[in-house]
Amino acid sequence: MNDEGVEALHKILRRARIEAGLTQAALAAQVGCTQSAISMMEAGRQEVLSKESLVKLAKIVGVELPESAVGGGGTSARGGDGMAVCPNFNCPSNMPYMVGDEVYFMPQGTSGSGRHCALCGELLTRKCPRCGAEILTAGGCCSSCGGAIVELPSGYTAGERAWVDSRITAIERIRFRHG
Repeated sequence: MNDEGVEALHKILRRARIEAGLTQAALAAQVGCTQSAISMMEAGRQEVLSKESLVKLAKIVGVELPESAVGGGGTSARGGDGMAVCPNFNCPSNMPYMVGDEVYFMPQGTSGSGRHCALCGELLTRKCPRCGAEILTAGGCCSSCGGAIVELPSGYTAGERAWVDSRITAIERIRFRHG
């Protein structure tokens, strides 16, 4: 889709949203996802939205999607059985990051392939905790609803940025020693 002379779909959808006079938040409300999912899609990460959400978004902003964007089979990185993610926010397999004032976690794919996380022992999940959709793509947000797959508990509301910075440092130290 990035052939020379062909504009990327995420850029077309962003321009159409702006021309339609919609904010990311307003479009997200109509699509049924989060504003951050729209933002990530517009930054080139179309996989954060399910095919259904992408089709709905395109219809709202008046863009006809190419067959390559909606056709084909599943996009699972593990051949149809979804990805296994450790739901423990404090596990080294989940790298924290911030978008504005919100904390998200990027699963790093080091949690294991059995039933339990190889790093912390937590029972792995293959479904979004919000909507129950199968986790099909790597990333911090569900491709169906846009919600966070791993969430920071409500007790960690003060000093998020300092906590995220200290967790990143600790995880990098662990990986350096064991990598």
